[in-house]
Amino acid sequence: MAEQQLGPIAGAIKSKVEAALNPTHFKLINDSHKHAGHYARDGSAASDAGETHFRLEVTSDAFKGLTLVKRHQLIYGLLGDEFKAGLHALSMTTKTPTEQ
Repeated sequence: MAEQQLGPIAGAIKSKVEAALNPTHFKLINDSHKHAGHYARDGSAASDAGETHFRLEVTSDAFKGLTLVKRHQLIYGLLGDEFKAGLHALSMTTKTPTEQ
């Protein structure tokens, strides 16, 4: 079965997280449709693409020794351009392989 085509925001999230963290597990779920009734379209690239709200699961050795806050800050730092492009919400589960 062919891999589902990712939109511009999802594709950027995937490529940046995979390049920086070399995850053993990666899952990205677009939950934007669940927020369509209460999140106004603002003309941003993310809004126009229907990619404003995501859930992200990442397992990586890069998280070893980092607190949960530091793990999330690491990912937020990778995705600054996507937030500027209208990414509104990113729910994260971040683990090391031994926490899996």
